[in-house]
Amino acid sequence: MRARVLLRYPNASSNRCDRLRHKPMTNSTRTQRRTTRRQEPIPTCILWRCRLGCALLAMASVLLLVGRPLAHARPLAPFARTRTGAASALSCLATFARGGASDVNAVPTPTFRAFVAVGSNLGDAYGNIRKGLELLQTHHPDTLPSTLPSTLPSVRIVRTSYLRETSPMYKMDQPSFLNGMVEIETSLSPQDLLKRIKSVEKDLGRDFNAERNGPRPLDLDIISYGNGDGRSSSSIIVNDPDLRVPHVGMAEREFVLAPFCDIDPAVTHPVEKVTIGEMLSRLMLTSNDVPAVRVLPLPRGRLLRFSETIVMGILNVTPDSFSDGGRLEGSAELAAEQALEMVKDGAGIIDIGGESTRPGADEVAVHEELQRTVPVIEMIRKVSDVPISIDTRNAAVAKAAIDAGADIVNDVSGGTHDPDMLRTVAELGVPMVLMHMRGTPKTMQDMTEYSDVVKDVASALLERSVDAEVAGIPRWMQILDPGIGFAKDFEDNLRLLKHTGRLRQLVGAFPILLGPSRKGFIGTISGETNPKERDFGTAAACVVGSIGLSSGGEEGCAILRVHNVRGVKQAAQVMDSVRRLG
Repeated sequence: MRARVLLRYPNASSNRCDRLRHKPMTNSTRTQRRTTRRQEPIPTCILWRCRLGCALLAMASVLLLVGRPLAHARPLAPFARTRTGAASALSCLATFARGGASDVNAVPTPTFRAFVAVGSNLGDAYGNIRKGLELLQTHHPDTLPSTLPSTLPSVRIVRTSYLRETSPMYKMDQPSFLNGMVEIETSLSPQDLLKRIKSVEKDLGRDFNAERNGPRPLDLDIISYGNGDGRSSSSIIVNDPDLRVPHVGMAEREFVLAPFCDIDPAVTHPVEKVTIGEMLSRLMLTSNDVPAVRVLPLPRGRLLRFSETIVMGILNVTPDSFSDGGRLEGSAELAAEQALEMVKDGAGIIDIGGESTRPGADEVAVHEELQRTVPVIEMIRKVSDVPISIDTRNAAVAKAAIDAGADIVNDVSGGTHDPDMLRTVAELGVPMVLMHMRGTPKTMQDMTEYSDVVKDVASALLERSVDAEVAGIPRWMQILDPGIGFAKDFEDNLRLLKHTGRLRQLVGAFPILLGPSRKGFIGTISGETNPKERDFGTAAACVVGSIGLSSGGEEGCAILRVHNVRGVKQAAQVMDSVRRLG
């Protein structure tokens, strides 16, 4: 039976439509209907929607035939996260067809999800990894399949693990490796992705004729590959002569499983039918190997190792800091001597600040902050290679300090004060401390309302972490700081110290910095009004806070920012010794 569809236009007679539904059509009726149709043109809006609909369908057909997603040609930074894939492009067209504005920045959703292990043990290991991942995302027309236009990138880094220093396997007489993992979105098949990887390794100087499992400037391995979420239901098993996915040796390699778990421990191995997290737990129960050590890459090929709790010594070169303001102002030589004394007492990092961020403090001009900090950094660099962090909210100061020899940017605003800060740190390629604070030092103590201070702070820190990642600062270059004493009242500070274990669960395995040194809540508890006399209370606060952070083994990596390095270093050594007993 033929189905009859009637279109009812604005000018059409309702009565006529009703009659046509119930009366058989005679020849005269048909003639009258044809005449009526010719007299009632289709509205322009409907014609345009039909035309745009056809264009939309044509575009969808092309994308399906090509089978490859589109992406931005220029990422914001080597590790910047962006949305990719064909769905977003179709969404833009659909929006336009409906008469809405299209999102010119929308990028289509990718097709495949893969996990790629990264490693190096020759030369500047992290420099090799960073350069290799930049090349992996760069156009390689000679390594692209013929179905993909050479003008479009085909690999996009979504997320990184943390980095670890690991002992070599199989061939022991070689340097330790720096290992990690990246999650990527790609339009390449496993074979084409392998071709791209080999090209990158060759560009970085890898000798494929060298001894197997020997030293190498860069090692990239496809560990897992799949559609969508990459789990067992969508993982792809490859058994080609030159490529096997999932990687055959992953079950015995902590340096593969641990970084994998950093990104997604719930991924299921398609053959073993267990999660990556379960595989790592089984390995750690039976392994006698030396555990991997979490590390933070620093400029000039150096590493900050979290084999123990790290003490950060505070070096204020300001006239108005709440505890030691004015003591070192204007004398780079005296400040450098103080820094060396803190290194002797056990400081693993020297934190130099040229702007007081005590409650109620006024903002300092950038040029003045530069005059206070840069000469001190240069002076220290003449006599010591100790890691230096610059305590600043300003991108210009951060860049000048790194150029002068600093290694880490410590921003109490978490990158919110200066809109150029995250981009600047990404371009510098150095680690960054993202601290939680509300408002400014002048206003923050009026902004201490929380429904659940631990949960609220953790949520805010994760938001800042994602913003940093989007700007191009990978997770393995981030440190989080809950901001003790910043936009927190007395009980908020105590709750954060008491529940650092919960904070750790909420934010994950990021390195965490705690800065309770000589803060006002210690004076409230002890009755000590002189900040310089609060060092014993500071040591207690550091130990209490660190115990919760240390409950996760290697995930306990922590930094304690203090004025009295010697006392807190001793307390941390005792705590670390107890923790190692298991």
